Formats: sequence, structure tokens, C-alpha cells
Amino acid sequence: MSHRRILHAADIHLDSPLQKLDAYEDAPVDEIREASRRALENMTDLAIEEQVDLVVIAGDLYDGDWPDQNTGLFFVKQATRLVNHKIHVAVIRGNHDAANKMTSNLPLPKNPDGSDILLSEKKVDQRVLEDLGIVIHGRSYAKRAETGDMAAEYPAPTSGMFNLGILHTGLSGLDGHDPYAPCSPQQLADKGYDYWALGHIHLRGEHQIEGTAPVVFSGNIQGRHIRESGPKGCIIVDVDSRNQTRRRFVPLDVVRFETFDANASEWSHTDELMDAYEAWMNDQLQQVEDRLLVTRVILSGESPLHHQWMREQSNLEASLRATSVTHGHGQVWLERLKVKTSAEVDRSHTEQHDANQEGPLHSILSVVEELKSDNADLEWLNNEITPLLKKLPTEFSGDQAPIRLDDPEERHEWIEAATTELLARLQGGKR
Repeated sequence: MSHRRILHAADIHLDSPLQKLDAYEDAPVDEIREASRRALENMTDLAIEEQVDLVVIAGDLYDGDWPDQNTGLFFVKQATRLVNHKIHVAVIRGNHDAANKMTSNLPLPKNPDGSDILLSEKKVDQRVLEDLGIVIHGRSYAKRAETGDMAAEYPAPTSGMFNLGILHTGLSGLDGHDPYAPCSPQQLADKGYDYWALGHIHLRGEHQIEGTAPVVFSGNIQGRHIRESGPKGCIIVDVDSRNQTRRRFVPLDVVRFETFDANASEWSHTDELMDAYEAWMNDQLQQVEDRLLVTRVILSGESPLHHQWMREQSNLEASLRATSVTHGHGQVWLERLKVKTSAEVDRSHTEQHDANQEGPLHSILSVVEELKSDNADLEWLNNEITPLLKKLPTEFSGDQAPIRLDDPEERHEWIEAATTELLARLQGGKR
């Protein structure tokens, strides 16, 4: 069999709702709202330009039921463009667009060979593309929480063909992801397929075991928030006459999320922060080309500017946003500033003072460590203090963002900051 080309994508989440961006008055809402559609258009354009033979979407084409028919119609249009160019399309449903979540439906175009684009949720669907020497093995989700071992149902490979497995899975043991369709890379490798096209994990990566088929997460084609940073796109898979593959990543995103995470311990003036952010931003602009760049600035480390920045956080964020506008040429939007710095503390003094581990400073640190590790105490802290914070006059908060003790990460940050502040005060530090 001669050369064949496959486009592997996943987790498109077409028309996914904005996450927290509506809270910002100056957010480029329209650009971000349209990003998933434009990324899908880019995918279709790429498939046509690259003359691919098969487009695979490994789950979560949609983000749940459609708010209106336009979401479905948009995909119908893109799928029609593909099949009109004699490109086969194979789509499985994932947890976000499982059969039991979708009440809306529109007729989809048929593949060039007359087969359905959408693979069955009742059993593992096998599609034989005789002309291409490819057999597709895949199954859609029937319900959102597919927690059983779906991989076990996949059949043995078809001899003499390129065997492509499509699965929406969190694998086993991947932190921070729901254990949908759990399985191991070894289990997939043991199937004897030539390529596994996976979806669900939005971070691109391979889990190949040496000497076996590539097990590949393409990641999502468009980041949806700051935690989905970096280039997003698809994998082009070139298959040779021996069914060996060469793989390359192609970005499709139109909005790029990136974080400027800076240790501010060596800065003595805010201008140094502005210069560093501008230099970083210019470097990012070289990489994102004509995409919209959405940034977050995180400041950490012990800093002589800590107290000033905490008091003037809103003004500092406004200055960074102005820098984004003036030096970003209309291409950069600052999503948020997070000040996670702490006051400078002479720790050697603390250690000397409490050498016997019985002094007051040591006692304070011990209480803090206990508080951080005791969830019950943390919940008590949240329940007791949050209502009081809401009653404080607005002038007490100054320019700072509201304190959210219901967020575990932010709660720990505030405990650390308060501890460092207290130690600095006890050591004669200045505000």
C-alpha cells in the first residue's frame, strides 16, 4: 500500500462557553467566543491543503447539548467540505458529547464510501477503508461517565491492514483527570494496532512503549482558558507502505494563552517588572504570529516591593494592561495579575532565635503547618472569616482583589503570606 495521510484531532468543544472571561469588562469576548469555530475551520483547511485521506476526531467534538442549532450546522458545513474533497471522516463521542447528553441532532453527510461519520456507541465500530488499506476501530460514549474498561472490547487487528484505534480515555493514573474508560498504555500496545488516536486529555503527548504502536493524545485544537496554555492543534500522521508512521504537530489555535511567571526577589523597582514583562511579551509575539495572545502575570518570591504591590494591586494590574495594549499592537490582552510575593524575612535570625525549638517564632510556624495540613481547620477558617470579610467597608480592601478563602489554593497562599508578614513584623520589618 502506498503512502497515506491521517489528521488526528480531539476535544474541539465547539462553541464551548466562556470560562470567567465575561467578568472582565475589557475582555475580547467575541474573539474568544469564536475561537473554537475558527480553529475547526483551520483544521478543515489544513486537511484539504495537506490532501489527507482520513480525519479522525477522538471525542468531545461538542461541549454538551447545543444552545441552538447553529452549533451543529457549523460542523455539518465543515464535514461537508471534507467529504466533498473525498476525505473520510471518523468521529467518536466523548464524555462531553455522549449520546445521553445530546438531545439535538442534525443529519450528517456520508463518507465518500457511504459510511456514517459518527461511530456507534453500542459496540466497537469497525470501518474498513479498502482503498486505503486502513481499518478503523472505535466506539462512542453512550453516557458521560464511561468508567468501565472500554479498551478490552476492542478486537484483534486485521492482518495486512493499517489498524487505527480511536478511544476517548483518561488512561490510568493521570493526575487531575476523570478516570473515564481507564486503561494502560501497555494494554493498548498489546492490541497490536499501528496507531492509537486518543482524546480527553487536553495536553498533547505520547505514551508509546518501545517497539509498539504510538499511543497519542493530540490535545485540544484551541485552548479555552489560561490553564490550557501553549500551542494547540492536531497531529498529521504519515503512513508508509510498511504501515510505519511519521508524526508532526500542526497548530490550529487562533487564541494563545501564556503565563508570565516571574520571581520578583531581585527587583527593587516596579519599572523592572514592566521592562521584564515587555521583553517576555515581545518574545511571545514572535511565536504566536497573528494570534490573539492572552496573558496572566504571576509574581512570586520574597520582594522588597511586596507591601507596595499588595496595596496597589489594581493600579499595578492596570499598568501591566496598559503595557499590553501599547506594546502588544492590539494583539495582547492581560487576563489577570496574581501577586503571590511575600515580605522579606531574615530566616537566619528566626533560626537563631528559636534554636531550642521552643521559642514563640517556632510556635507560630508549628501552628501554621498544622493549619495547612488540617482540612477541618481550614474549613472552619473559611466559614468563620468569610462572612466577616463580606461585612467590611470597601475602603478596607483598598485596590486588592477580594479574598477567596473558599478556594483551597488561594487559602494556602493567604496563610503563607500572613505567616511571612507576621514574621517580618516580629523581626522589626517595615511595611
